[in-house]
Amino acid sequence: MTVDKANAEIVPRGDYGSVLQAILDEGICPFCPENLFKHHTKPILFEGPHWLVTENFKPYEGTVYHFVLIPKRHMERIEELDSAEWLEVHEHYRALVAKFDLSGATILWRSGNTKLTGASVVHLHAQIIVGKLREDGTTPITGVVGFKHKGET
Repeated sequence: MTVDKANAEIVPRGDYGSVLQAILDEGICPFCPENLFKHHTKPILFEGPHWLVTENFKPYEGTVYHFVLIPKRHMERIEELDSAEWLEVHEHYRALVAKFDLSGATILWRSGNTKLTGASVVHLHAQIIVGKLREDGTTPITGVVGFKHKGET
């Protein structure tokens, strides 16, 4: 399995489910570099030897920015990263902060079993999510970060 379509349909994001169905039908990993632009419509913002940085093409509703950091080699778990890959993540994050003048962000890693993480793409990736300042009348950005333990509400 390269994508988990069921997770993508929990919080609706337009036609994202149909895009994932096409990816499933093709049997490809949508985040491996040779496949990325078959369905992804945003440009690469930064690229290094190990990572690609782009905007999320189906951002969570209400975000000011929603970036995705994708390792170039296929992996599914964060513990597979080596020290050079970790260092490059830091460099790309600093570049995003500088370019977009970010004063805060949520960093969400999608690592491992999608039935635990809520991810729609199995390939390891990190999301950098930026909303607006909380003030009267603002509401939270909604995204799936996992699933509640039985018996908890």
